Amino acid sequence: MIMHKFKSRIAVIIIAGFGVLFSLSAYAQEQAMVYKITSPLTGVVKTVYVKAGQVVKKGDLLLEYDASLINSTLAAAQAKINMEAFNKSEAKKELGRAEELYDRTVLSEYDLQQAKLLYRKAVSQYASAKNELVYAQWDEAHRKLYATFSGTVTAVFSYPGQYVNNQFSAQSLLLIEAK
Repeated sequence: MIMHKFKSRIAVIIIAGFGVLFSLSAYAQEQAMVYKITSPLTGVVKTVYVKAGQVVKKGDLLLEYDASLINSTLAAAQAKINMEAFNKSEAKKELGRAEELYDRTVLSEYDLQQAKLLYRKAVSQYASAKNELVYAQWDEAHRKLYATFSGTVTAVFSYPGQYVNNQFSAQSLLLIEAK
């Protein structure tokens, strides 16, 4: 959750006159901190659990994204990592066979280098698949938005079915005034 804060300032003016120091204070009524609540996820809002004026405590569920695309991406990433793990294992076996044949002078150096190249490629593809899985797991873990502090919801800018596109900048979903 990303937060942006706003607050007013208090100006204090000190005036010296007749050998006496006077302090005049111009008060702009002190306002509470108001935070824009955003989410790094792009997706469809499933449920908004709060409304304007509602008091929330730290840890309260504020909003939830639809999980169908997130779950699909997670399943695809898990399937891909399983396939790439198998490909890496097979490439390692093939490299072992190529090294053994090369040692017996049955295989050319070129063929040995090709086996090494295929193994490195399989290792790289496995690492890439692991990275995709980490991203999918992160999305799954962050599809629910919780309050990170107590306060009062002052505005709600999101609704069920809304598509939130945070590709270029994070959309404000709620405003919460901190207590």
